Amino acid sequence: MEKGKVFKYNIYVKINHISIAVKDFEKGLEIFKKIFKKEPEIKFFEEGKLKIGIFYLENIMIEIISPLEGEENVSKFLEKRGDGIHHIALEVDNIDEKIEEIEKEGFKIATGPRKGVKNKKVIFLHPNTTNKVLIEFVEK
Repeated sequence: MEKGKVFKYNIYVKINHISIAVKDFEKGLEIFKKIFKKEPEIKFFEEGKLKIGIFYLENIMIEIISPLEGEENVSKFLEKRGDGIHHIALEVDNIDEKIEEIEKEGFKIATGPRKGVKNKKVIFLHPNTTNKVLIEFVEK
């Protein structure tokens, strides 16, 4: 970092959720039920063509996601990498302000803004601009 350079960012960042992609939804749920000792909320996100099991933990949500018929992004991820962490979602106050900020910094938006699973505005950053990590921003 350049000496004396000051960043004007709010350093507090809240992780909204971590999403784990699995080929076998039922098997994935069983594994995490044993780990978390909880039952998930099951959702079918028709717009995104995903089946989702949401585990509400004390300070974070963990989503287990599996593609439905015709879904492309998660399916490609699973083909290429197999089961594993798909993305990390960060919570922001205002998605439109965040878009302006990240575009100034040279990041590219892969998808969004659109409504997410919880009906909140979301965007995904293109992993080519984030060192191959898929980052989602979720509006409060």
